Amino acid sequence: MAQKLRILQPSLVFRMNRLLGVYTRRFISQRKACQRTTKLAAGSLAFLLAGTPLLTAAAAGTAAAEASSQLRPWREYRTIMWVGDSASKRPDKLPLFYQRLREMGINTAMVYGDADPQPLVANHFPYYVENIINRGLCLKWNSKVGDWDKFVTEWANTGRPEAALVRDYCLDDPAWLGWARQEMQTVVRKNREHEPLAYNIRDELSTTLSANPFDYDFNPLTLGKFREWLKTQYPGLGALNAEWETRFGSWDEVKPFTTDQIKNRMASGDALPRGKPDWQQLERLKFEPQAARQSPTRWNLSPWADFRAYMDLSLAWALEEMRRAAHEIDPRTPVGIEGTQMPHAFGGYDLWRLSQVLDWVEPYDIGDAREIFGSFMPGKPILTTVFEKDTNPARRRLWHLLLEGDRGCIVWWSEDCLDWQSEDYRLTPKARALAPVLKEMTSPLARLFLGAERARDPVLIHYSQPSIQVDWLLESVVDGSTWLRRFSSFEADHNRLARTRDAWLKDLQCLGYSPRFISSEEIERGGLKQAGKAVLVLPESGALSDKELAEIESFAGTSRSGKVWHEVLREGDAGLFDEHGKLRAGGKMATDGSAMPAGADRQTRREWLAGKLRAMPPEIAVPANACVRSHRFRISGGQLVAFERLIDYRMSEDLKQAGGNEALEKPVEVEATLPQPMHVYDLRAQRYLGHTDRLHFTLDPWQPSLFAVLPDKRDAASIVDALLQEQP
Repeated sequence: MAQKLRILQPSLVFRMNRLLGVYTRRFISQRKACQRTTKLAAGSLAFLLAGTPLLTAAAAGTAAAEASSQLRPWREYRTIMWVGDSASKRPDKLPLFYQRLREMGINTAMVYGDADPQPLVANHFPYYVENIINRGLCLKWNSKVGDWDKFVTEWANTGRPEAALVRDYCLDDPAWLGWARQEMQTVVRKNREHEPLAYNIRDELSTTLSANPFDYDFNPLTLGKFREWLKTQYPGLGALNAEWETRFGSWDEVKPFTTDQIKNRMASGDALPRGKPDWQQLERLKFEPQAARQSPTRWNLSPWADFRAYMDLSLAWALEEMRRAAHEIDPRTPVGIEGTQMPHAFGGYDLWRLSQVLDWVEPYDIGDAREIFGSFMPGKPILTTVFEKDTNPARRRLWHLLLEGDRGCIVWWSEDCLDWQSEDYRLTPKARALAPVLKEMTSPLARLFLGAERARDPVLIHYSQPSIQVDWLLESVVDGSTWLRRFSSFEADHNRLARTRDAWLKDLQCLGYSPRFISSEEIERGGLKQAGKAVLVLPESGALSDKELAEIESFAGTSRSGKVWHEVLREGDAGLFDEHGKLRAGGKMATDGSAMPAGADRQTRREWLAGKLRAMPPEIAVPANACVRSHRFRISGGQLVAFERLIDYRMSEDLKQAGGNEALEKPVEVEATLPQPMHVYDLRAQRYLGHTDRLHFTLDPWQPSLFAVLPDKRDAASIVDALLQEQP
């Protein structure tokens, strides 16, 4: 089968305490780190895993908020260069190297792991620390499974042994955690006094590799901690057996189903099937809700889904402990990760869970990951990698992301930005093409938008990790025994739930709304208790907890009572499964909501959606057929407004951008309607457009049109500087 990818679910429980290019990016400088031998500090974190009390996610969120309050403010847009080895080969020319970076528009560089930061300090060049934990988090390096395709092929050809399901590095191992904690603190101590921009724990980390499917980790340590966690999810062993349809006699016997085992249950319909799955039978299997209720055991996925959820948590817990270790030494510098994957049932990619343990993140924008992280990490720095070599594409995407809230970018990489064979380190054509864009991103105009408060609409798109898990099992039945080859590269383009989620996001944005994502946990905590009009979108939200169902029913009931207008919109049946992945006997949720017409094309979808949202029109109206997206920002006494083409931004792991946007790469005439007449200014031209409720302009496909909408008339020639001075 073609190569393919996945992600997972959260829980209420929390615990104390990046083609040649992208892989090269990590590999070139990483070889040195990989060659080092560092002893694992056995036992130094035994307290974490031997009886450490579990902490609820709410408490963890409080702790994270307290830690964030101590961080240095990140007020400027940071243009960062990912630095390769060539610069360090000529120490005498380092001042020239940094001079060329400044000429290019770079204001921040990089130190790799425990390397010496003094050359940067001596040249007064800000920096961040890259890839501190180089063993255990990214199995591309220092592991036996770096060649993943070879590894899984051999596994399948040798009988799919369960013994191979033990990860090279156990995330629950006190020895590895102790070493990682010590490594973090050693590097932080070396850099703390220089106030680095940020610490990057690791890039392209995963419990598997990327978000490729595999049943890690059956290490006895992990299984033991999994059982401890299960005790916090079920009132007793009997309740677990009832949910899983198993017959464990003691907690020590409890063991999750592998993917082969859960597919055997799906193919056979037996609770405890023996032998290997009938793969042909599985490939013929189709999930139809009415028929499924006649064979509910076949669709009880909980013995597998609970372990997927736990592995999400295991990664998040490890990252939280490393962040905590860093903050014990340096509480002012943010700690995060790079090169994250799309939301998935494998790899540890529950984006809600990850967002709660990070101070900053650089996501690969796959499966709307950037939008999702932006919803879950408001106010926290989000970065992107610059892979473009030409001016216009770079300008378009970096402005788009700044309007989304990005606070910087990482240019990949110094090796092709400078001519290392020339004595004067000339800038390459790529560097000269990027220079005007990088300088624009730190201009007063960009700073004005960076410092403004982004406005969101009360339009909430459900993010459900349990639904992502269940969906993966349902989608992968057609693969039979080749499910292990549903690599990330396939899933990014073919996963149906991801396409559905993205369609809702793009439809809403095209209609003029600025939606955000809401997690299952936020709903359970009362996040739907909106004071005014609001919309909840359930995009293939097949698995919901009882608490979620109750909160959604209450949300919809408020509207039925006439108190306030609330609307529940959905695609696919919602709540057929519980949060553990078990098919509900009673069927879907009571509040059915309004269903998107099945098989509707893009125009039909948007016409239907516009009709459903007629009671809550967008604040700024733009014709839907224009394919224009608007952004609104609050400033003292008025608004900033930006318009851009609704481009499909999807970055894959090989740093290639999705195509298909050629029709949008032409200027378009736009008329936007404001809610009331205001004084309007073209911020790029610094020109007064009049007191009006209509905006007529030509939208450049390569850069946004930017306006100020104010209640009073100002001097247009100095409008940008004046508004900047009024920002807090």
